Amino acid sequence: MKKFKLSTLGLLAALSSITVVPTVWASGNHTHSPIDTNMKVDHPIEAEESAFGRQGMTKEVTRTIDISMSDMMRFTPDSLNVKLGETVRLRIKNNGKIPHEFVLGTKAEISEHAELMKQNPEMEHADANSARVAPGKTGEVIWQFTKPGKFLYACLIPGHWDAGMQGSVTVTGTQTASAVVPVVVADQSMKSMTADDKYTSGEIKKVDAAQGKLTIKHGDIKNLGMPGMTMIFKTKDPAMLNGVKAGDAVQFVVERKDGALIITELKKAP
Repeated sequence: MKKFKLSTLGLLAALSSITVVPTVWASGNHTHSPIDTNMKVDHPIEAEESAFGRQGMTKEVTRTIDISMSDMMRFTPDSLNVKLGETVRLRIKNNGKIPHEFVLGTKAEISEHAELMKQNPEMEHADANSARVAPGKTGEVIWQFTKPGKFLYACLIPGHWDAGMQGSVTVTGTQTASAVVPVVVADQSMKSMTADDKYTSGEIKKVDAAQGKLTIKHGDIKNLGMPGMTMIFKTKDPAMLNGVKAGDAVQFVVERKDGALIITELKKAP
């Protein structure tokens, strides 16, 4: 009996010396969707340079700018001034009763994107320069302005852009050496990459099992006339999400059904 008590005490002493580390669950990537509007994953290695800057790193943010959106089809404020090289958190609040979105870009890109949205109003984007925000919710875009000039932000939901829902960002100043962040040149191959006439090639960025959705950075979707970008798709069968994860290269078929873009076939790339 004494031997048993000593062993028990020894075991308790050993257990007391163990530090319990709590499990931390990581949140997923912010998507251009009314369901998940508040988060962007900081992936500086994957950040791509564009004509109006690049996705910023949270640790480099120098200030936060609050922007509100209303059902009057207006942004407040509707003009911003930032310094060249500055990384800004744009915190976007939807004060309206209908969904709105924030898309940052050059005038040419915004105009082209607006026309694409008119033709495909069911599109859900997941690019770093955009955020769709549900009524009463807040989203954010973290952006580093690495190019001087005047750029636009707009709501490209059909009808909103035409009603004048846009603002401007003026980037001025001289970028100092300390403000320069190494640039990763965008991989242009994804924009034109296709598996064959039937399938579109892409890379999975997020798996949303609860909603039966996939966020995919893809090449041109020829059957729908869409250029390469990052978008959110519903799947025909939630079981299609089994066995795939973020980072997987895939080939898929997407069709327009009942006002949504549906993945009807999905397979891992060979």
